[in-house]
Amino acid sequence: MDRKNVTIREDQKEWVNEQDINLSQLVQDAIDEAMSPTEDELAAAYQANADHAAETNEEWAAVSTEATQHLGEPPRDE
Repeated sequence: MDRKNVTIREDQKEWVNEQDINLSQLVQDAIDEAMSPTEDELAAAYQANADHAAETNEEWAAVSTEATQHLGEPPRDE
């Protein structure tokens, strides 16, 4: 880790002290939030979304099958 000096106003210093906040962690979190995600982070997020979509699809398919069993086939427009 690299050390940097950060200048804050007096009122900010008081607030940080009152909140018992780790200023280094606060700054790191703010920088992380401002940074664009890496290609690996995007790929992981897309994969997690695809996994969730597949799970949701399976759950709804089961619900649809159960509804058809109880209610019968839906009417067909011809």
